[in-house]
Amino acid sequence: MTIVYGKYDQQGLEAQYDLRPLWPDVPNVVAHRENESARVRDRIPGRLDIPYGDAPKRRLDVFPPTDGRAGSPALIYIHGGYWQVSDKDDTTYIAPAFLDAGIAFITLNYTLAPDAPLDQMVEECRDALAWLWRNADEIGVDRDRLFLTGHSAGGHLTAMMLTTDWPAVDAALPRNLLSGACALSGLYDMEPIRLCRVNDALGLRPEDVERNSPLYLDPKADIPFILSVGDLETDEFKRHQNELFAAWTAKGLGIEEVAAPGCHHYTIVGHFGDPDSDLHRAMIAMIRGD
Repeated sequence: MTIVYGKYDQQGLEAQYDLRPLWPDVPNVVAHRENESARVRDRIPGRLDIPYGDAPKRRLDVFPPTDGRAGSPALIYIHGGYWQVSDKDDTTYIAPAFLDAGIAFITLNYTLAPDAPLDQMVEECRDALAWLWRNADEIGVDRDRLFLTGHSAGGHLTAMMLTTDWPAVDAALPRNLLSGACALSGLYDMEPIRLCRVNDALGLRPEDVERNSPLYLDPKADIPFILSVGDLETDEFKRHQNELFAAWTAKGLGIEEVAAPGCHHYTIVGHFGDPDSDLHRAMIAMIRGD
């Protein structure tokens, strides 16, 4: 057996990241996500496809809270899909519980692989957050209460936003542009990604891994951060979270790990949007400052 990463040979490594075959309910979960998101988008008024840049994928949607109040806190969501599939349109199924809690829900797109390298995706997400901060009054949210969440590849991008020196991006931006964040089933060490089939579309090189692995970067934001991974997920996804928690806690960032019992990689997002889950309640408590 030839070891390619950690304790894994090539076949073992691929099995850790080839997720859809692992759980028989995945097709139903994905269909529910898409169908329910479409239903929510038809039912809830929102401003759709607002450009935050010139590229076709640089678009975001803003859904105001149910009470219609301007100046509300906002939860910004970055979708997953291994940086190469999925879309913001399929994420609004989790919005209602946040909207009913008086929180605006914002979901954004970014250019996917192979049309964009990972560096560009990170830059586009930074551009989206900077745009939201600058235009908060116009879209009716409080720029001092912007919170970020992402799942899987979106969890990686969420963590990358916490490594951002915002005044270096634009001197007008505050150091803590975000007030808090949550990463669900995130990927924080890009080396095993470079070594498996996921990289066929990404085209990561060793130098790209170094720049884009939150595990080896310093958090620049002094904000609360929630990490969660489903208890049914693969050992590698659990390792990503365990190692980021250890590394960033040692660097002084306040991190809370919240369990997602009975969840796998495709069900944890619905769990996050369930008002009866501890994970949802932890996010609401963060936003409310409880």
